Amino acid sequence: MADDIRLWPLTQADHSSDALDLATRAADYVTLEIGHAPDDAYVRDFFTATPPELGPECLLHYAVMQGPAMVGMVCIAEGYEYPDDWWIGLMLLDPAFRGRGIGRTVTSLLKIRAKNRQINMIKLAVLAANPRGLNFWQREGFVHHRDAPATPSSDGHDRVVLKYLVQRSPRET
Repeated sequence: MADDIRLWPLTQADHSSDALDLATRAADYVTLEIGHAPDDAYVRDFFTATPPELGPECLLHYAVMQGPAMVGMVCIAEGYEYPDDWWIGLMLLDPAFRGRGIGRTVTSLLKIRAKNRQINMIKLAVLAANPRGLNFWQREGFVHHRDAPATPSSDGHDRVVLKYLVQRSPRET
């Protein structure tokens, strides 16, 4: 059951090996995203990669815990693209725990946290090559925001940017 899911703060100093272990278990997605199995560089990027013009203080990292087991991890950039936006850079779940409602529970917990922090909009980009991920986010209420085609300077992936309105603000989109 997904009713015992909680989000636990992660830090690079204390949890890099846990993050690498989870990424290794979820190598199906990681390989789709970066073209090879997860490694230390992937984990370092999880903890340190920031959107343009933002520093590392904008990043929120969570372990998805079910009882004592880390079954996923999430990275959020607060303040991208607008000061009252959250950008989910990654939500990665262990394949052994997918399809059990954990993703839905995590999304619900994130929406509650966003509302409590007075976040207006949650955005994310789904790889176009990941239709299962796109369907998941759409079932969770996220809607099309824009397409983000690959460019010569990007990683070669077309993406679909989705958004979820958490609460109304003067800049509703």
